[in-house]
Amino acid sequence: MNLARAIAWRYLRRPTDNLVSAVGVVSVLGLIIGVMALVISMALMTGYRRDLQEKLLGGNAEVFVYSVSGMMNDPARVLGLVRGASGVQEASPVLYQHAVVTTETNRTGSEVMLKGIEPGRGKTSQMLAKIIGPRARFETASGERGVSIGKYLATKLGVKAGDAISITVAAGTQEGFLPRSGTFLVTNVFATGFYEFDARWLFVDLRDAQSLVGPGSASNLIEVKLKPGADIDRVVTDIERRTGGRYAVSDWREMNRPLFSMLRLQQRILFIVIGLIVFVSTFNIVSTLIMTVQEKRREIGILRSMGAEGRMVRRIFIWYGTMVGVAGTAAGVAFGTLICWILTRFELVSFPPEIAEVYFVSSIPFVTRPGDLAVIALFSMFVSFAATILPSMRAARLDPVEALRYE
Repeated sequence: MNLARAIAWRYLRRPTDNLVSAVGVVSVLGLIIGVMALVISMALMTGYRRDLQEKLLGGNAEVFVYSVSGMMNDPARVLGLVRGASGVQEASPVLYQHAVVTTETNRTGSEVMLKGIEPGRGKTSQMLAKIIGPRARFETASGERGVSIGKYLATKLGVKAGDAISITVAAGTQEGFLPRSGTFLVTNVFATGFYEFDARWLFVDLRDAQSLVGPGSASNLIEVKLKPGADIDRVVTDIERRTGGRYAVSDWREMNRPLFSMLRLQQRILFIVIGLIVFVSTFNIVSTLIMTVQEKRREIGILRSMGAEGRMVRRIFIWYGTMVGVAGTAAGVAFGTLICWILTRFELVSFPPEIAEVYFVSSIPFVTRPGDLAVIALFSMFVSFAATILPSMRAARLDPVEALRYE
């Protein structure tokens, strides 16, 4: 049995001075609060970044192939080349087009992004299935052209499922760019939780988009979905080689690099700032240990007079501070994880439209990763251990004669 640890545990369980006991409780509570704040803040940033990434990939793809000149001349041939690349699970043509949509209650028009996709893609993506709707196609039962619209945009335009809207695009002709309009029926009002889609995008069948834009329009982009575990850099290189460099190839990381770089920087800064709370809480541990050393002067003197070396006395108070650090860290991680689960389970961090427009999402999940919890626990234990060094050295230098002189 470790004698130093046993004595430290006895000191921790049975403090003889009420003031020392109170200070010890405060030191543990301060450490718990600091660790909880770290767990929650890291879970917030991790959950926000992961949720944003999943929604970006769910509605789009990992890799994009497009022509810098506009429409692809031979999309079928490019599709064949892209699908033959290693690591490609699915490649689908897409037509993007800026548009203006008008309704009976919004005659001035609102600028939106029109995206034409193949309805069959709803079988391979949960988000696209939610966008396309339960019918798994854009057409109505009577064969009229349909459009899926986000809930925020539907509210802004004053429409619901079954209402008609007019979509106008600028189509290129020999005379220049001329407006072309078409009437669509709202077949689905979706809510993805991704504000950009829910407030600014319209989704229609690829064939209807091609018909609206005009003759000669096929697709202006190919979205590529990768197989699980595929190396995205290798896939991009293979697609560039197969297409002979005639088309631009980009991936989601490159297109969103500034945003995710900023989020990673914010997470690091947040860890440093919140970590200061844990660091400051260790001063309570130092205070507790110094007061405990003063309280236990007689016991320390008896131990030293019985032959205990200074190293043993030092280990007693190192164990004492370490136990306080373990208790505070364990409780902080446990309570922080529980709070994150509650916040995520009941979606307590949700935003109204004006705030969701800034953060791109309507609600944020709190994701606690084992790696993050391990880093937080190690950091907390390290600073707790560092706080024990000075008081334990002071206890080890205590002269037994001075300690017992007035006893």
